[in-house]
Amino acid sequence: MAKSYPVVCCSIAGSIGGMGVVMHNAAFSHLGLKYVYVSFEPDDLQQAVASVRNLGFRGMGVTMPFKVDVIQYLDRLDDSAREIGAVNTVVNDQGVLTGYNTDYMGAIRALARITDLKGKKVAIIGAGGAGKAVTWGLKKYTTDISIYNIFEDEGQRVADQFGVTFAGKPELLDSRTEYDILINCTSVGFKTTETILTRDRFRPGSIVLDAVFIPIETTFVKEARAAGCTAIEGYKMLLYQACGQFELYTGVDAPFEVMEKAMVDYVNSK
Repeated sequence: MAKSYPVVCCSIAGSIGGMGVVMHNAAFSHLGLKYVYVSFEPDDLQQAVASVRNLGFRGMGVTMPFKVDVIQYLDRLDDSAREIGAVNTVVNDQGVLTGYNTDYMGAIRALARITDLKGKKVAIIGAGGAGKAVTWGLKKYTTDISIYNIFEDEGQRVADQFGVTFAGKPELLDSRTEYDILINCTSVGFKTTETILTRDRFRPGSIVLDAVFIPIETTFVKEARAAGCTAIEGYKMLLYQACGQFELYTGVDAPFEVMEKAMVDYVNSK
């Protein structure tokens, strides 16, 4: 059976970002694990997956645009990947490649540190990959979930897929909209000062989570806090999903604080 030394974990992406490299390698070093993490921009997805198997890599993170297409080259899917319809993590167990989706873990773990999720009323903006993953994860705690999406046919399709409510376009959200938790699962605000909601449209006293992780404090988060909401930065969602990946690769608890510092330092250095 193919092996690597040190144990190799990697990620594939359409454009290398680098945060996975710094987070995972900081965690490996902190725990004294003989692992290394590298990133690739592959020319051929099928060959990239075959390389994981043939070279004995332990695992592979998968980012856009490969999260759906990678499925056809795997041996198995766990429930999260199969029901969400996307893979962000591949684990190699003696040549058998299993696809997982830890994106939902990012949101669940970040929110669970703030509140009990059971029975909460949740509004989700965005019906893309992040929106689907978050909806799937939250369904374990509540069925009172409403999706808002600019493309109504896509929003309705995803709502039907998960048995939740499609509530219309994001512009329908305002301070009178009833929810306990609001999650932005769009890319609005990524590396910009844009925001999908201004402070007058947030529900004061609610919990708000942004999936956008650059900058560390997005305008969406700033506006939510100015409106009197408890706001969670998007980098924590990214961090917790990376912790889920780390635990699948190694079988040990991820050192959250170590990975958080590595990520924040990396983003602030850019």
